[in-house]
Order: sequence, then C-alpha cells, then structure tokens
Amino acid sequence: MKPYVALLLILHLSPMVRAQSVVTLAQCHTVVIANDPLTRQREILEQTGELALANLDKNRRLPQLGMNGQASWQSEVTKLPIELPGVPIPQLSKDQYKLTADLNYTLYDGQQTTLQKQVQRSSTAASLQQVAVEQHRLKEQVNAYFLNILLTDENTRLARIRLAELQNRIAKAEAGVKFGTVAPVGVDVLRAEALNTEQQLSQLASTRRGLRDQLAILTGLTITDSTRLVIEEGQTVVANLPLNRPEQKLFDAQRTVLENQLRLTENRLQPRLSAFAQGGAGRPALNFLNNDFRGFFIGGLRLSWNLSAAYTLRNDRTVLALNREQVAVQQKVFDRNLALQLRQQQTEIDRISALLETDREISALRSKIRQTASVQLDNGTLAARDYTTELNAESQALLNQKTHELQLLLAKVQYRTLTGN
Repeated sequence: MKPYVALLLILHLSPMVRAQSVVTLAQCHTVVIANDPLTRQREILEQTGELALANLDKNRRLPQLGMNGQASWQSEVTKLPIELPGVPIPQLSKDQYKLTADLNYTLYDGQQTTLQKQVQRSSTAASLQQVAVEQHRLKEQVNAYFLNILLTDENTRLARIRLAELQNRIAKAEAGVKFGTVAPVGVDVLRAEALNTEQQLSQLASTRRGLRDQLAILTGLTITDSTRLVIEEGQTVVANLPLNRPEQKLFDAQRTVLENQLRLTENRLQPRLSAFAQGGAGRPALNFLNNDFRGFFIGGLRLSWNLSAAYTLRNDRTVLALNREQVAVQQKVFDRNLALQLRQQQTEIDRISALLETDREISALRSKIRQTASVQLDNGTLAARDYTTELNAESQALLNQKTHELQLLLAKVQYRTLTGN
C-alpha cells in the first residue's frame, strides 16, 4: 500500500476517547448540492416547464372562447333608394349594438403545438443544465475546505507528538538539574520550545474550527471537533477518466434548443385550419334590414395561411445559424481551457510525486539525527538548544512529507473534479 493511502483516514485527535462521526468527501459533494439554494431553483424550473407544457396542451385540445361587445353610433346608415306608396320602408338606427360569444377550435395547426412543446422541453433542460454548471463550482470549494482541514489535523498531530517529546525531555532535564548534570538554562530552552508548541496548537485549533464551520455552512452537515474526515480511495484515481463536465451537456442542450427553434420558425409557413362558431344578439342582427334586437348564430371553417412569414424567414434562419456558431465557439474555448487546466493539474501531480520520493528519505534521516541528538542530550554532550533545533528539523521534515501527501491527494481530487467525475 502506498504511504499516502494511510492519510485517507486522518483523525482530529481528542484528549478523551469518544465516539466519532465520519464525513466523507463524496458525501460532502452530494449534500452540498442538496443544501444549495439553487436546488430550489431547479425545482422551480421543472415546475414552470411542466405548467408551460400543460398550457400548450390545453390551448391545443380545448376550444378558445371569447366574449365581444360593441356599441356604436354612425353618421349614416344603409337606406333603400326606393319609395312605395303606402308601404313603410324600415330604416336602421344610427346607434347599433352587438354582443357575441366566439368559439374557435383548431383542427390542424401544422404541428405548431408539438414544436412549441419541443422548444419548451429543450429550454427547460438547458436552464437546468445551467444550474448544474453553477453548482459544479461548489465541489471545488468543498475540496479546498476539506483538504485544508486535513492539513490542519496533520499539523496538530505532529505538534502534539513534538510537545509530548518536549515534555518528556523537560522531565528528564529537571531531574538532571537536581543531580547537577544539566544546566538550568537547558530546562528553560526546552520549556520555551514547549510553550511555542502549545501556542501553535492553540492557533491550529482556532484555524480548524473556522474551516470546520465554513464546511458545515456550505454542506449543511454537522461537523464537530471529533468529526473524522475521510477521503475514499476511489476519489484519488485519475487514470483513464472520461470527461463528464456539465458544461458539455449545457452546450448540447443549447444546440437542441436552437434546432427546435429553427423547426418552429419554419413552421410559420404552414396553413392553419380551424372551426369557428359565433352566437349573440344585436341591432341589427344578421338581417341588416331588421332594426329590432335579435339573436343570431354563425358557424363554419376557417383557413388561414400567413404567407408574409416568408419575408423574414431567411434572416431568422441566419440568426439561428449564427447562434449555433456562437455555441460552437464557446465550446471550443471551454475545451481548450479545460485541456490546459488538466495538463497543469497533471504537471502538479507529477511534481508532488517527485517531491515525495525525497521527502521520505529526508524524514528518515532527520528522525535518525534527532534520535542521536536525544542520546547525546541524555549523556550531557549536547546542549538543549541544539537538541530543539534537531527536533524542529525532524518535525518540519515530517510535516513537509505529510503536506506533500495531502497536496497530492488534493491535486488528484481536483483533477477528478475538473473532469466532472
């Protein structure tokens, strides 16, 4: 097993043994999306899309009803240009009234409703995918908080080991002072170094609480000082990963919208056939020679064909073609930038991997030197100041190694995040 795999289970140590909750990186990636306010926006987009489709269905299946009323006065009315003795010729009133109920039912719409529904579905899908793109960025924030907490925990672990070593050395040095084999200044040097370490632990605890609270706010999870953070080994596998970025799906969705809009635009040249009926009352009614209020009814078929839609059809096609080209340009820019980011991330993985090869050798040598210095300090042949120097050098070497191991984890997790996996 590779050494960095041991870091997959890094604990924030507690002075007392107690039950610890576990939070994984994959779990954070999942709940950060569920806890994001944009998730509600997704629900709203889905609901509005369904309502829009329902409206299109109703408008197609149900007849269109309307009420119309009109009252008018005109300066002249139709008159018969004849006069018959003894026969009164009715004369229309100049004030006229009409109230109607109109009904229209589309028999054939040239598949306009079907195309409108396709446009609506693809537009909703594109809007949902845009939200997915925005939410994908949250994973990078989670990665940063998660790995920084692990790095803080590792710093804390090493600082506690160093403090325990110093306290052990202080006890031995105090005993040496009583017997006159160790100078009092040696104890003071060790105590000063122990105080520095305690101060460092206090700062690390404060930093850890801040990072913990930020991660808790972002994800909505309960993360305490005893929470154990875990990175699953599968999260560090970077070989042969397919690209699964939400931006790619967004570009596909945008192209689908434009294709559906083109079909809907061309559909404007299709004829429409509908049935209509009109009933109402007015003065005059259908018989314009009758000046009484009367009811009336009329019904039939209506054919409409908007040939003027051809005037702008060519320009509309050009506009949609340009929009498709714009989407293609945006995708090329995204693909280029993503390729650069992945190459940079792979370079970072290779760089840190090379550093780890020497880190292990340096840590082993520093531990060996510190052990020798410890024996010399016990024998009184090494000053306490020189011993603390070697102790700090060993701690720094171990910290560098653990830091690089965590950085390698972060680089691999970031690589996976960049690929959308």
